Amino acid sequence: MDVYLHIFLNKSMRIKNKNKKLAAFICIAALIFLGYYFWIKPKYNQAKPIIAATNNATEVNVITIKKQQVQLSGELPGRVSAYKISEVRPQIEGVIKKRKFEEGSFVREAQQLYQIDPNIYQIAFDNAKQNLKTVRAKRDRYKNLLKEDAISKQEFDDVNAAFAKAEAEFKQAKTNLTYTEVRAPISGYIGKSNITEGMLVTANQAEVLTTIAQLDPIYVDMVQSTRDMADTKDQKNISVTIALDDPSYKNTGKLKLSEVFADESTDSIRLRALFSNKDQKLIPGMFVTATLHLKPFEAITVPQRVTSIAPGGILIVWVVDEENTAKPRPIKADKISGDNWIVESGLNEGDIVIYEGYQKLFDGAKVKPVSIDIPEKKE
Repeated sequence: MDVYLHIFLNKSMRIKNKNKKLAAFICIAALIFLGYYFWIKPKYNQAKPIIAATNNATEVNVITIKKQQVQLSGELPGRVSAYKISEVRPQIEGVIKKRKFEEGSFVREAQQLYQIDPNIYQIAFDNAKQNLKTVRAKRDRYKNLLKEDAISKQEFDDVNAAFAKAEAEFKQAKTNLTYTEVRAPISGYIGKSNITEGMLVTANQAEVLTTIAQLDPIYVDMVQSTRDMADTKDQKNISVTIALDDPSYKNTGKLKLSEVFADESTDSIRLRALFSNKDQKLIPGMFVTATLHLKPFEAITVPQRVTSIAPGGILIVWVVDEENTAKPRPIKADKISGDNWIVESGLNEGDIVIYEGYQKLFDGAKVKPVSIDIPEKKE
């Protein structure tokens, strides 16, 4: 009896221990399940969109906006004009006896160009000279007589007036004789002669004898729209270059004049630049294309390739915010420097702009930005 009771008690203890282990296992499993359900699963569910968003982000090349030195330039049509130009006309009447210059040559100021027949002017000069000599002697004699009260004051005044008239006639005769030698009023290159020997000319006639132009230095006159006049209004010593068929031409001029009145018919103003012309490659009347180089200044710029045009003609760039989200942003830019827009508003230093890959983006798209440096364009 005791033996059976002992066996029964041992068996009951083994079953009880086994049940305790099972209960402990069940408790542990329950805790693991509850931990997964209430803590691990929510964290996993929150992480899934982030992982998915990261995996779906579009890789784009971006640049960081910085201020830089820019220099505006503008091309304008222009015409070359002489620095000085003189139309030579006779100042007395007479017959041309001789031309004393070679057409197209360089002449110096006061160089004789034509000889007008001087005969009648020489005779007039000689007569005036003799008359002046006679009247001067008479005046000197009357001056002594007046001191001795041998003549009246009125008689002396009359002869003194005759002397003044004779002196004036002598000066005029001398001047007319001088005018028979037609001389160059300025130094420069002389054009063709419009008259030949034997032709009669008159004082201040409408037809010019010839024309002289000073070509060094020389002017280039340009026409600028009033819309662009603000670019040059407050700038001084603006450099100007011109392009010629000759690639060796490298002269640079300076802007000297900006008209204060606009042409009402064309809504434009005239500009004038001064160029050295020692090589004589610029001649009056030549058509040229001039480029104005304004002074450099600091500005925010973006490459033209990163912009697109929205409805209404608005320029758009794509920027990346701190959360790596792409957003379109309108900018204002009216001027171009090289391949870049000069931005007036819409961007600040430090903004990140998408350089490549924005074409397929939408507002709010997640992106993976990759910073790049734009290589400088070699001139």
